[in-house]
Amino acid sequence: MNGLILKDLYNLKRSGKSLLIGIMVFSLVYFLQDINMEVWDVWIIFIGSIFVVNIMSYDNIAKWDKYALTMPVTRKDVVLSKYLVSIIVIFMGVVLATALSFTQGISKHNLDVIEIFTVNGAAMAGGFLFVSLMLPAIYKFGVEKSRMLILLVFLAPAGIVIVKSKFSKLRFSPLDVQYIHIILQYLPVILLLIAILAMLISYSISLKIYSNKDM
Repeated sequence: MNGLILKDLYNLKRSGKSLLIGIMVFSLVYFLQDINMEVWDVWIIFIGSIFVVNIMSYDNIAKWDKYALTMPVTRKDVVLSKYLVSIIVIFMGVVLATALSFTQGISKHNLDVIEIFTVNGAAMAGGFLFVSLMLPAIYKFGVEKSRMLILLVFLAPAGIVIVKSKFSKLRFSPLDVQYIHIILQYLPVILLLIAILAMLISYSISLKIYSNKDM
């Protein structure tokens, strides 16, 4: 199991250098231009989740699964390793996004810890939900046929921004505002619980598909 995880992380290290440089460059632009990094943080976390799809693509090209199953590993190990790697990579994205937000907030004297953890917690839940959708689809239909779903999911952050801008223009009574703040306060926790449940269900589906798959 550990070997499978290390193999995937090594592939990410080798293939993700250029993307990491791009992330740092755009992060610097956002930072220097005094742009709110909220949207960019969401993108960083979603970019982290897309790395898992790249891993699946590399494995497919190299016919890795056929080779892996000749070793003392089970199909359950192969599937579980992909989910564990996705959790690790998404968490790394969250750490990077949080660090960037804290750095900007401290330097601009407008640090809002609650907002940072609310946005990044919700984005992490979104990353988990993305993986929960993508991995069963990839195991069932392959990477290439699942790319349309990837595109649709990647449009989600843009949709969130549009909804938020429309929502901010609405007028609410003081009582409604109070309820909204309560909901928003616990929203990341609720989303994370939903995402964890989705990951467990997704893993069961992926394992069933992979177990019945001919290599």
